[in-house]
Amino acid sequence: MAGGVGSRLGSITKKIPKPIIRIHNKPYLEYLLNWLISNGFKKFYFLLSYKNEKIKIFLAQFFLKKNLKYKIFLDKKRSGTFSALKDHIQKIDRFFFYTNADEISKIKIKDLFLKFRKSKTKIMCGLLKSKKGKFALDKSNQLIKYASGGDKITFKDCGYKFIDKQIFKNVKKRYNKLEEFIYFDYLKKNKVSYFLVKEKPLRIDTALDIKRTKNEISKIK
Repeated sequence: MAGGVGSRLGSITKKIPKPIIRIHNKPYLEYLLNWLISNGFKKFYFLLSYKNEKIKIFLAQFFLKKNLKYKIFLDKKRSGTFSALKDHIQKIDRFFFYTNADEISKIKIKDLFLKFRKSKTKIMCGLLKSKKGKFALDKSNQLIKYASGGDKITFKDCGYKFIDKQIFKNVKKRYNKLEEFIYFDYLKKNKVSYFLVKEKPLRIDTALDIKRTKNEISKIK
């Protein structure tokens, strides 16, 4: 997902879309794609919106050097991640890994995909421990939506998801964010599996995020 405006970065993203902000003289998106390739990915789908022409130019140049497939979908209406995904879902593979174009971590995606398929669930989400998290685990270690006020260990969604596109089947309501559908609709009737992300991903949401990413990006392999 690479369609966001990046408004928290102020004037920086008025000229350049967030995914191609330069980190040590390379677009951030280049680090992200190389990380995904190192994890075995050979096919990529991009959902673009804000300043998409500049991202298209970068992608064309990047993939020209790689023997890999990619496809671009445009969210012209800026309808949000759920609706935009649903509009194009028939054009992508049944099982896919979902990530925003502004986060990289040390997770081993291959191993996690095997865990996802063994779980026999249609979605597996990456979670980070958080004092103000909206989710918790019940007595049988199942993910549940959590009302604050107790003493449970809580979690927040970190952005990574393994998805079986069948979850979109027969869904008529139009949600804005994918997370709204997963946690406030799908989770009520279905099991959602999860994996824990131990360290906060390297992001570029704010100036502080960019500083941290510049300091730590060399550790990602």
